Formats: sequence, structure tokens, C-alpha cells
Amino acid sequence: MVRRTTTTTTIIIALGLLVASPLMARRLTTTQMRENTIRINALELEEPAPEPIPEPEPAPEPQVWAFDSGRLNFDFDKSVVKPQYFELLRNVKDYAEQHDFKLTIIGHTDSKGSDAYNMALGMRRAVAVRDKLIEFGLDPARIIGVESRGESEPIAPNDTAEGRFENRRIEFKATK
Repeated sequence: MVRRTTTTTTIIIALGLLVASPLMARRLTTTQMRENTIRINALELEEPAPEPIPEPEPAPEPQVWAFDSGRLNFDFDKSVVKPQYFELLRNVKDYAEQHDFKLTIIGHTDSKGSDAYNMALGMRRAVAVRDKLIEFGLDPARIIGVESRGESEPIAPNDTAEGRFENRRIEFKATK
């Protein structure tokens, strides 16, 4: 009978261990998870707060040079830079170099002709001025753009010959 009691006791202990094992394992896992969470939270508290990212400074507004009426203008339907403007272009070149400007050259037209034709003519004028500046020694890297506005930005009425002449012009946008 002693032997039977020992066997029964052994079976009861074994069953108890089988039933208790998952509960013990679960407790251990939960305890470990709590400890890990506390460790992670403590590490997060020890890290210094990230420095605020400074806001970037706004880009400087480009300066636009628009020459007075009668300066650097073109004849009707022409894109040839006249020799009378060479001195002016040399001064533009020198000024851009001395003040470390990069240039965008913008060609304009009067209202005669179609929009498409005037856009192309304005571009030919801007390219002619760009080429002349490079011929005078301006580093091509200083010219960051060549654009046409066609007839879209008149500075004078297009109903007179004088007004149309004023609108056939070049503007320079200078950017640091």
C-alpha cells in the first residue's frame, strides 16, 4: 500500500507541475515584459531631447534690372544686339562679377504678331544677349536662365510706335 500511495503522490505532483508550469511561465513572461518596459522607458528618459531644427532662412528675393526706356531695345522683329548696347552689356558683365550675381536674361516683345511667334522672338533676343555677354567674357556659369515673356509684360502701351519700341526689351534678374 505504501508503494501505491507513493505512486499516487508522484502522479499528483507530476500533474500539479504540468498544470502549474504554464502559469509560472506566463507570470515569468509578464514579469520580464514589465522589467523590459521599465528599462526601455528609463533609457528614453536618459536620452537628451533632440535639439530643435532651425527654420531655414528664406531665399533672398532676386533683384530685377529693367533698363530705362530706350536702352537695350530691339528693332521690330529683330533679335540682333546693336553695337550701341555693347558698353551697357560690358557694364552688366562687370557688375554681375563684382557683386557675385547669377543672371537670368528675359526677352520681351511688343504686341505685333501671334503669342507663339512673340514667345520665340523674345527667346531669340534673350539668347542673343546671353551670347554677347559670354563673348565679352562673362562666365557661362553665371547665366542661370534664358527666358521669354513675349508680349505678356508690357511696360508701355502698344498702340504707339514709341510704346512698342519700349516693350521690345531685355530684363536681367540677378540672384546671389
